[in-house]
Amino acid sequence: MMEATQFKDSKGNLWTLSINIGHYLAMKSKLGIDITESFNSDDNWMTKLASHDNIEILLSMIDIILDSERETRGMTIDQMYEGFDGEVVAEATSALIEGIVLFLPAHKRKALRLIVDSVNVGMERAIILIEKEETELRKNMVPMIDEALLKLSKKP
Repeated sequence: MMEATQFKDSKGNLWTLSINIGHYLAMKSKLGIDITESFNSDDNWMTKLASHDNIEILLSMIDIILDSERETRGMTIDQMYEGFDGEVVAEATSALIEGIVLFLPAHKRKALRLIVDSVNVGMERAIILIEKEETELRKNMVPMIDEALLKLSKKP
């Protein structure tokens, strides 16, 4: 059974995103991200990460955390990423968030879980609404797209 900080890539490799002080310092110096300040309203990197809005942050953090594990396996970054697809990225995001939560002092864990859960609930509700209204959205959007394409095709 996998731990919450682990994910499996599409090639069957199991990766562990357990964060230590070395990872923390590298993320702070290389990425300018202080994972202990996840609640700073001026820095919404955690919200972007939790909502899958910024794959660059995710991959940069994964590169730092998995660097020694990847090297131990004799893999390049490119070889590691050959096993990543959309589903793996989603699983890696969850594992990374869990790793960040577990790295934080206990008094910050509950608040961060609440933030992440709120983002997840919002995304789930948006998906349900889109799926529920899909027919209506298609009925309204297709004519608008056709009209826009017609206008573009008439431009010199």
